[in-house]
Amino acid sequence: MRNFYIQLIALMFIQLSVSQTVNDVTVFLSEELNGSARYNSMAGAFGALGGDLTAVSMNPAGSSVFLHSEFGGTLNYNNSAIESSYFGSTFNKEDYNLKFDQIGAMFIFNNTNPDSSWTRLATGINSHRVSKFDQKARVEGLNTRGIDTYFLYFADGLNFENLPLYDGETIQEVYRVLGKENGFAAQQTFLGYQSYIINPFSFEDGETQYYSNVEYGQLDHRLDILSKGLHRKTALNFSGLYKNIFHLGINLNLHKLEYHSDQSFYETGQYSESPVYNIDFENGLSSFGQGVSVQIGAIVRLKNLRLGLTYDSPQFLEISDQTKQKVSSFYIDQGFVVKETIDPNVINSYEAYLINLPSKTTLSAAYVFGGKGLLSLDYGIQNAANTVLSRNGGSGYLDNLTSSLPDTFGSIQTIKVGGEYRFNDISLRAGILNRNNAHKSVSTSDQAFTFGLGFDFGSNNLSLSLVQLNNTKKFNMFSEGLTDPYTLSNNISRVSLSYNIKL
Repeated sequence: MRNFYIQLIALMFIQLSVSQTVNDVTVFLSEELNGSARYNSMAGAFGALGGDLTAVSMNPAGSSVFLHSEFGGTLNYNNSAIESSYFGSTFNKEDYNLKFDQIGAMFIFNNTNPDSSWTRLATGINSHRVSKFDQKARVEGLNTRGIDTYFLYFADGLNFENLPLYDGETIQEVYRVLGKENGFAAQQTFLGYQSYIINPFSFEDGETQYYSNVEYGQLDHRLDILSKGLHRKTALNFSGLYKNIFHLGINLNLHKLEYHSDQSFYETGQYSESPVYNIDFENGLSSFGQGVSVQIGAIVRLKNLRLGLTYDSPQFLEISDQTKQKVSSFYIDQGFVVKETIDPNVINSYEAYLINLPSKTTLSAAYVFGGKGLLSLDYGIQNAANTVLSRNGGSGYLDNLTSSLPDTFGSIQTIKVGGEYRFNDISLRAGILNRNNAHKSVSTSDQAFTFGLGFDFGSNNLSLSLVQLNNTKKFNMFSEGLTDPYTLSNNISRVSLSYNIKL
């Protein structure tokens, strides 16, 4: 029998295990084309240009390109059509939302002292959404492996006496205490045993081997995903123009990350004589993070040519996770069909961990055709394999996860090309973006085609953009056991409206 004191049921506790997986790293590495309408309409190719509120968050030297102080914000409408792929089967689902995604202000100080080499100074703030996690998706397909492999993986080696309910015990209490005393693996084994999906070879204390109670050849799998959240970056900026040639700048970036994902996995198609069938496994994850990073940048003006260089330091984020689980199944008991639902109604709170998203370097060039228009090009590189997860005091699991990332992720190379043509007070804009996938095994690149209009009213301006963005991400169905991959291809149509006022 388990040896622990009976405690009051709590909805929240501190667990000594971990919940991070490669799927989480995939989510946190994501980055979208998102900002002011002018920035979006030129595919974000602003590394050598500046003079835009979102561009300052890309190259901090860009704020001293402004001639006047400015304030503005952006409203975005997003329509998202997600196609899932799992063992050759595809499914489509659509969603939309309206968000106020960007706001910023720049303050310009022109130096009237003719003896000073610094002709202009600028400082300001810009906040925009780096990526959003809102999505509704469904994954469907046939597989010859089942969810029983997930529970068997965690059960291997665990003493059976931890799993039954003894007199006076409840599902909530045992699940909670197992997590606190034995960790995540014990909780998963408990769920699998109590829902009859797995059984020990003998019902005796000391037994550590288990077998599947589910019989099948080919299974129908369905995974419903409902996610919400965002990664927002707020840049505190300072830059200056030196001898009317060099723009030099620095940003201190404050990051806020919030991610909520509810996933419902449903498995059917077991043999008619299978003791257990029709399994429903629900998992909820909430992640809350904050952190900092630094950017330094430069822009060189050579007549009509502009050259830019930006270095983004690693993003140092501290993240806390919470999870919630529920499992149900049908089984045959003395000829009767019984539905067993195991709902601990417990929120697992994990010790905070650190994730360092890798640094990035961007090279930029632009050519300005006087007052008629411009062409701009950015090339950025970031090695996703250098992502590091750690915990104060050390964590063998996170060390192993970090060492495995180079097998999954590679270098991300991003090319942006944008252009603008002006006639009178109206501007026409367009751009393209191409970014190879962070996953080595995914050959499909993220692509965007962008268009836009700008209207200059002197003391204020209005910009409109249309972005057509396609990106693909690869995930594993579960972290262990049933680890088969699926992909989500997201076709995003985004309309942005920005209004800026010169102060």
